[in-house]
Amino acid sequence: MNTKSYPDTIYIEIESELEPIVPEFIENRKKDCILISTLLETSSFGEIRTLGHRMKGAGGSYGFDDISELGETIEDAALTGDTGAICNAIQQLSVYLERVVAVYV
Repeated sequence: MNTKSYPDTIYIEIESELEPIVPEFIENRKKDCILISTLLETSSFGEIRTLGHRMKGAGGSYGFDDISELGETIEDAALTGDTGAICNAIQQLSVYLERVVAVYV
């Protein structure tokens, strides 16, 4: 593996057949973080809930359980209009996405 190892790197084993689509999946979640931040400015909780719901469903399918958990947090917080919880989850997700490295098996 030619990946630099940092103390805070998170290695996730992913099925090798997903290798062609995982990088785009990760990039799309980074875009979702930006989009959710923008949606918060207009209190668009319905759209935020939908994005969180999609993350909740898709994360585990790709092997990223943390994305699913944070997606659920975002979805639940959007249902109650909890801006602070959404911001916290987006921050956690952004950090996770920068640290995670897929190891294909």
